[in-house]
This record gives sequence, C-alpha cells and structure tokens, in this order.
Amino acid sequence: MNRTLSALCLTFLCAAFALPALPAWAEDFPLRPYYPEVPHITTDRLMADYGDAVIVDIRSHLEYEVAHINKAALLPLATDGFAEKLEGLRPKAAPEPLIFYCNGHSCAKSYQAAQLALSLGFGHVFAYDGGIFDWITAAPDRATLMGETPARRERVLSRKALGRRLLSFQEFEREARKPNSLIIDIRDPFQRDVVPRLSDIRAIPLDPLLDLVTSRIWTEKRLLFFDAVGKQVRWLQYFLKACDYFDYGFLDGGIRAVADDPALVRPVIEIDRTVASDQAMLLKLTADQRLDNADRRVVSYLLANIKFNNYVVIDMDRLGRDTGITAPMLLNSIRRLSTLGYTAHSRMQGMLIVRVDPRLAWKGRAGTAMWKDKVRDFNSAKAR
Repeated sequence: MNRTLSALCLTFLCAAFALPALPAWAEDFPLRPYYPEVPHITTDRLMADYGDAVIVDIRSHLEYEVAHINKAALLPLATDGFAEKLEGLRPKAAPEPLIFYCNGHSCAKSYQAAQLALSLGFGHVFAYDGGIFDWITAAPDRATLMGETPARRERVLSRKALGRRLLSFQEFEREARKPNSLIIDIRDPFQRDVVPRLSDIRAIPLDPLLDLVTSRIWTEKRLLFFDAVGKQVRWLQYFLKACDYFDYGFLDGGIRAVADDPALVRPVIEIDRTVASDQAMLLKLTADQRLDNADRRVVSYLLANIKFNNYVVIDMDRLGRDTGITAPMLLNSIRRLSTLGYTAHSRMQGMLIVRVDPRLAWKGRAGTAMWKDKVRDFNSAKAR
C-alpha cells in the first residue's frame, strides 16, 4: 500500500470508527502517525548520541548551505544511487545509529529516507523529525547557519518574516510593472513548462543566481522571484538578507499556484520540437520481454513529453486526470524502466522527474557533441 493510500485509509478509519484522540506529540509532530514503522529520535537523545551517530542531511544543497548539523553528511533523497552512497556512509549492519533529518516537524523527507533505509536492510535507523531548526535552538554549538558556527539563533528567519515577502499573483504582477523591477524565475530548466504572462522575465537557476546575489549587483533593484511551489524562496531569503537586500518579494505558492489559469500563464515555446531516437535502442526496448503493456504505455507517454534535453517532469496530482495512467501504475513502470537502465528518476516537491536515456529520446538532434556528452553522463550515472 502506498503512502497516499495509507493516509486516506487512516482518515477514513478515524472518521468511521471514532478512534481515540492521538497522543499529545501528534500535534507537534503531525506526520508520525503516517510512518508508524519509522523510529524517531528526540533532540535530547540525538545530543547524547551525537558522537557515535551517523547523521544524514537529505535536503538540497541550497538548504544545507543555509543551515546544517555540523557532522551531517549531505545526501539528498533524490540522489542517483542513493542506496549505494548511503552504504558508503555506514554499512547496513553497523551498530552506530543512522539518523536522517530535514527541515522540521512537517517535513516528510526524514521519514521517507528512514523508511527507504529500513526497506534496504539498514539497521538502527531513526528519523530526527525535530529538524534543523529544533537542533539550532538546542545545540547551536553543533550547528552551522550561513557559514557561522556556533549558529546564531537570532539569524533564523521566522515564517512571519517570510510571510511579509509573499505576494499574491495580482500583487506580484502590479509590482512587476513598476520601473526598476527585475523578475527572476529561479526554477531549474526542466521545471519550466509554463511562465507568467509578464514581460522581461530572467530565467536564472539557483546556483548561478546565488553568485549574482552575493556579488550585490542588484541592491538598487526591486527583485521579484518565483519558484516551482514556493519552497525554495525561503532559503533564498537568507542570502538576500545576508547581502543587505531590502526590496524584494516572492510569488506566494510559486508558479504552481497559478499554473492552471491560462489567463495568467502561457506555455514555454520550444524552438526545436523534434525528438530524436537511436533506432537500435528503440528496437532493444520494443523486444525487451521484461516489459509489459503497462510499461510500454508509460514509455509512450515519456517519449511524447520529453522536454529540455532528456527530462520529463510529471505532476503526480494531474497525471491520472490528463492521461488515465494511475500513479501506482506509473511508479511501478518507472521503477522497472530505471532498474533495466532505460531511465533514472527522482521525486521532488510533488513532481516525478524522469531522466530518459538520450539514445531512447532526445529533444534536439542526436549525434551532436552535447548529445554524446549526455549519453556518457547517463551511462556514468547508471554505473554508480
């Protein structure tokens, strides 16, 4: 049973049979009931076990750069070869506690990583669901915030501080039309399927953007940022504040908040609409007896939706409505295709990101230097 179905079943049972009230901790840690098989560790216990524990930060590189537990190893949950890299940090049967953490009480990634580790056979696994901010409060001398250790608690930005910077689309649009405003799309290229109906949008992913922000070239500008779902801007705000930016705002909820309204957004227009395939690879896939009809249907969907080199980005919430392919069916097929080496995949903020072997489908012209580099890169990622 998948996690979504488990959550729905729990909701139904609570309503139908009037289950007793959840324990007091459930209000502070609302996701624990949905991961009953995952042991959790408290802040006090982690402080006591800190010396022996293997601590894994499963967030993004940006989040880690803003704040992290000092001895934590960065291993994002979406990393290719996650299981092998995890065993490189601590063997499966080792006695030291293996502890995963993310951003706090309502962040599911620590539970998901612990759940995955348990399923892979790792022992002594825990989720530290207090997260990085509980840790900074309790153990600032063992935490780093914006490059400083001990972490200074007063530099932690509150939800209220973020809320003051959030703009509705109407407010965002009004500000964008003012002189001296600069609109910046911080999404990765494979996330850019639609953009707001605004002029002069600069598309700058986070890594190069941070270099520009820290160089302080825009301190006299009114900066307006939007991301995919409104979560990355929280971390960007730390760098804006540290570099003395005062005039900036974020689109509340990111582009997803308005993505279904054609009056507010428009599709990204691709200059090259062709998809190239290596015929030998297509024949290999067609003849592969390990694939069933459902797998082939998913392959057809992937090939029809290739964007930005060899990536397909799938909104899991819209998948069934648009295609009739259910989420469980898609995930089963994607896992099989990845195991067989045709794809690689990861989950991020409600999206399924599928990387297809460039020989199977390539948005552009096959045989170019870039195509050859991507084939080598894909093969290297499979080998890891």
